[in-house]
Amino acid sequence: MKKTAALFSFTVTIFLLAFASAAEAGLTDRGNGLIYDDDLKITWLQDANYYGSTLTWTDAVSWADSLVFGGFDDWRLPGSDQCSGNDCTGSEMGHLFYTEDITSSSVGPFLNVKPSLYWSATGYDDAQAWRFNFLYGTQSLGDKTQKRYAWAVRDGDIIPSPVAPEPVSSILFVTGGVIFLLKVLVHRLRRLSQINL
Repeated sequence: MKKTAALFSFTVTIFLLAFASAAEAGLTDRGNGLIYDDDLKITWLQDANYYGSTLTWTDAVSWADSLVFGGFDDWRLPGSDQCSGNDCTGSEMGHLFYTEDITSSSVGPFLNVKPSLYWSATGYDDAQAWRFNFLYGTQSLGDKTQKRYAWAVRDGDIIPSPVAPEPVSSILFVTGGVIFLLKVLVHRLRRLSQINL
């Protein structure tokens, strides 16, 4: 009986770990200067200062739009929500800072994350656009003529998605295993109760 209980506990633990690991998300270094964010389904340039200096908003947008890197020509500046201040997790840079813990002092898989302001692709009006600070985690409006850093991002992954097993089949397989173990457990319990009578 102890063996059956241990086997049942082991099976349940494996089942829970399988589903817990499938729920994890994060940043994946794809090599060749590219980092994939599987939360947002976007690819970042690994070098947060690939351009090498600061630009006005208009120049930053043009630079990202015309960038060809890793065989891709669909780069852009990160998008932004219109949140102002701290905890702006709805923007792509806010997600990096608050969810992935990427700051200018804790760069993770990235290079050259500056303790300064980065332009987003999101303009506010003719004169201002949204920007994000990787030192303080603040998002604010800035005059488009100011010079800030630019970090390029593109939608999607650089590699095709692997064919994953159909979730329903996996669940049925695991459920069948649990039912089998329960039947074995019930059968053994019945045998033990007959022996004790």
